[in-house]
Amino acid sequence: MAGCNREWFENISAWHDDEVTREDAARIEAHVAGCGPCRRAAEVLGGVRRALVAKADGEVPKHLRDRAEATARNARARRRGPWAITAALAASAAAAALLVGSPSRGVSAAMADELVSHHVRGFARERPCDFESSDPGAVAGWLEGKLGYTVTVPAVSGARLLGARLCQIGGTRTAALMYASGDKPLTVFVPPPGSGAATAARALAGRGVGCTHGPLGNAICARSVEQPVLAVAEVDTAALAPALVGR
Repeated sequence: MAGCNREWFENISAWHDDEVTREDAARIEAHVAGCGPCRRAAEVLGGVRRALVAKADGEVPKHLRDRAEATARNARARRRGPWAITAALAASAAAAALLVGSPSRGVSAAMADELVSHHVRGFARERPCDFESSDPGAVAGWLEGKLGYTVTVPAVSGARLLGARLCQIGGTRTAALMYASGDKPLTVFVPPPGSGAATAARALAGRGVGCTHGPLGNAICARSVEQPVLAVAEVDTAALAPALVGR
């Protein structure tokens, strides 16, 4: 099937948390095997879980574990709502931020969590972009009309522009450009001038391109040439940084 509906995304989220019967698990697994969007969503959830297992500290303080467990309970309680998989992913990323080391050089742990959460949630959707186009001019025009500030759509080496969506970073409406770099999703956030995210991007980038790691081990890189940007991808920083160098 080419597309999918909300019920299937909700079912996959529950299946991934071992909250379905054996009969329902078999039905969901059969569906995932033949549905591309649902298979990608299941893969994203799997990546989140593997990252949490790999990164979590065995000696996590009790108060942090309590906060992580409360986050997971809230996600399960919201599962009856639309697009429940995105709530589960956001909860997983928030829990991960409690359990692993903090980023440095300009990007706070809270901002890194927001960046990674928006990246993961965006590509977990059947249609990641609010506006789909490979034309940088068209994407820039749509974003300016929605956000009220000029957005320079950067050329990312080896990546194909898919379109854009809107999000909030640090409470400020921000442009999110969606790319495909081979088989890896890539999000480039272009914050408004003077915002906290723009300041963080400049601090991380220094005089060129600077990188750190997000809460799930994702690479977070910044470039301050032309317009400050923050990029997130499931690759090593050594692979992401060169892609942001202007051509």
